[in-house]
Amino acid sequence: MPFLETDAGRAYYRHWAAPDPRAAVIFLHGFGEHTGLYHRYGFALNAAGVDLWAVDQFGHGLTPGDRGDFTTLEASIGLADRLAELAEAERSGIPLVAQGHSFGAVATLWKLLADPAPYRAAVISGAPLVPVPGLVDANSTFEIAPSQLSADPFYLDAMENDPLAFVDADGGPLARELDRGWDSFGATLPTLAAPTLAVHGVNDPIAPVGAVRAYAEQIESLSIVEIPGGGHDILNDVTHREVAATVLDFIGQHVG
Repeated sequence: MPFLETDAGRAYYRHWAAPDPRAAVIFLHGFGEHTGLYHRYGFALNAAGVDLWAVDQFGHGLTPGDRGDFTTLEASIGLADRLAELAEAERSGIPLVAQGHSFGAVATLWKLLADPAPYRAAVISGAPLVPVPGLVDANSTFEIAPSQLSADPFYLDAMENDPLAFVDADGGPLARELDRGWDSFGATLPTLAAPTLAVHGVNDPIAPVGAVRAYAEQIESLSIVEIPGGGHDILNDVTHREVAATVLDFIGQHVG
């Protein structure tokens, strides 16, 4: 089984490989998820000549840790950095695209704002850019109804029956790290330099689209595509083919 070795610990990862990739996406998932939920997305990218590298973050999937505890934003960024190193070692000079969903989107933005290298562009989805109800209290237990995430039967079945997926956990560590992003984004997001696409469900109840839309109107490097009827886990919703096509169009525009 493939594991990354990092200063913060071991982490399981997956690589969906295209025969002759023109780009590689480095992906960080969201709360309660793991990389095994993204096979469809990986295959969609591969069919268009794009590699997908994704890691089970700490406290998720096959990576050790307390359930639902990503530890820190820096730890998540460190995992993505190691994946980027592997991608570059396998194919020198390949253009890299950073991508994150939900908490992974916050970590991706945190990385880009500090130093966008080695990424040419970025994609975020379900990005909670302002405080999420139920997570403003660090002592809360965060619980999500699967129906808030997606309307796709395959994904809902996985979230309810996959032993590696979950919809509830101690919300304290998650709230602590999200709060760091919320405290800084008002001042730092306008400095975003890397071309970044936000793909967001119009009906997302976890991270309402209005906050992302408002930032996109102010930040030249941030564009948004709103998916009508889409929920929070837009990469695994009933419109997943449309979403994958939108991401691939963006990648083609920015990395060829």
